[in-house]
Amino acid sequence: MTTTVPSPAAARPRSWWRRNRWALVALPLALALMAAASADRVRSLWWEQGLHDPTTAAPGAAVAFHQDVRDGLGGTRPLDVEVRLDAVVDATTPPRDLVVPAGARAVQVEMTLSADPDVVLRGCSLAVRDADGTRYDYVANGWGTTQPASPCVPVDAPGPAPSLGDLDDVLTPDSTPRRPATWTVSPVVVLPADVQVSDVVLWWQLPQHVVLPTARE
Repeated sequence: MTTTVPSPAAARPRSWWRRNRWALVALPLALALMAAASADRVRSLWWEQGLHDPTTAAPGAAVAFHQDVRDGLGGTRPLDVEVRLDAVVDATTPPRDLVVPAGARAVQVEMTLSADPDVVLRGCSLAVRDADGTRYDYVANGWGTTQPASPCVPVDAPGPAPSLGDLDDVLTPDSTPRRPATWTVSPVVVLPADVQVSDVVLWWQLPQHVVLPTARE
């Protein structure tokens, strides 16, 4: 009987590096693609969560603002409103029970807005900024007091609420009066006493927002 003896080369198992050489060749490309995709997600998140798409008014002038706001039903609804900053002044009649910390002050942001009464404007946010861009946000519940949740609409006539789909039919109808076509609001913001307000920012869904510069002397 003849016995075939395998050569040393045939008997030796291939190394891990040899078995996976093609995967290793493709690895740098895969890592580069993953890094690019991750960077795109970071850029998108950074863009969508910041004040990066302004509509800026001239000081003391009204500005028209439009946005297609995403709703909770997977669609969008148009938002059209005109906004004018009338003044930013020290709050002489602050909200009841407001406690201003030492070294701080309360300012009143006086604005005039106009919109169709059927436009949904609830859910807005507001802040003031100094010349360096440092932002001081409006706080509805803080400093010992409670202010309106939406600082851009009248308390007694905020207008329609966003649709909740099928739940709209089972909810108690809104009994508040119809929102007027033009109205004023005066939300109060607490900020350090030495800060000079350079502009007011108002937004519904970022990155779009309204910039209202304070009037120049």
